[in-house]
Amino acid sequence: MPSTDLEQSIIRTLCWFSISARPVTGFEIWKWLIDPARAYDLSEVYRVINSSEWVRSRMIEQGGFYVIGGAAKPLMSFEGLRETRSKNYMNAVKKFYKLRRAMKYFRLFSSVYAVGAVNSIAWWNTNEQSDIDLFVITKPGSIWSTRFWMVLPFILFGVRPGASKQDPFCFSFFVSHDALALEHLRFPEGDHEFTFWLKSLVPLYDRGEEFRVLTHANPWANHALPNVSSRYVHPLHQSSSCLPAGKAPVPTLPPLEPLYRSIQRKRFPLAIRQLENKDSRVVINDQLLKFHVTDRRAEFEKTYQELIQKMIA
Repeated sequence: MPSTDLEQSIIRTLCWFSISARPVTGFEIWKWLIDPARAYDLSEVYRVINSSEWVRSRMIEQGGFYVIGGAAKPLMSFEGLRETRSKNYMNAVKKFYKLRRAMKYFRLFSSVYAVGAVNSIAWWNTNEQSDIDLFVITKPGSIWSTRFWMVLPFILFGVRPGASKQDPFCFSFFVSHDALALEHLRFPEGDHEFTFWLKSLVPLYDRGEEFRVLTHANPWANHALPNVSSRYVHPLHQSSSCLPAGKAPVPTLPPLEPLYRSIQRKRFPLAIRQLENKDSRVVINDQLLKFHVTDRRAEFEKTYQELIQKMIA
């Protein structure tokens, strides 16, 4: 019997998470269901997981966690995976504590519209050496001044990537409020990694519904992952401001943008300068600063498509 759309979508989702050797729960399969023809209910996903021979012959289940199996079995094993996931989760809890403390400083500045956590910390899947990666939305016309004042104390205290071996802060993505449509950053031949990156973002501070605007500006991500709801700042991630009550946020002096730009460009490492605006890995302009020198999106997409061919074709 031919497989259904939901069956194929479940296997696509398991294939994707197998790339990062991450076992997932039934709820997570439903939440991150890839490219379904429609938004399925959680009960529908569980019913297929439990009763479809086509699906069960292609996955392995243990203790409520699922991984891809069948032809892809050599890629993954349950041995140590759940223990690693639990250990990494506790490390991420510690990193989020440090991040909430840093947010008190970030909130000082009037040009900081929103801040979110991205990459491994957004998945609560970090180790001691993992960066604390940040996504920042800024006031238009102030991207360079905002980045300067946000990054400065972390440079002075040596908690930047390369300077610190433990919990370094990485300011790798700044975008202006008037440039929140990010579809042009996707690789045209396929880019599930960027879609997951955007939809997994964890809001930490939002001055004025910036993350709602971000969601509306990128409908393509909702089409690919329809079960991932819009994100908001969870009470556990909220931080208080260092400013006294009634005190206005500190301006970052955007009239000096050319000076801030010049200072920071002189500090860019060679790897960033070599990749600058060659493609969407490193993008540098007055509306967007994206410094993803180590960008494995093409590699992940290739592995994913090859795995799909094995499991579904």
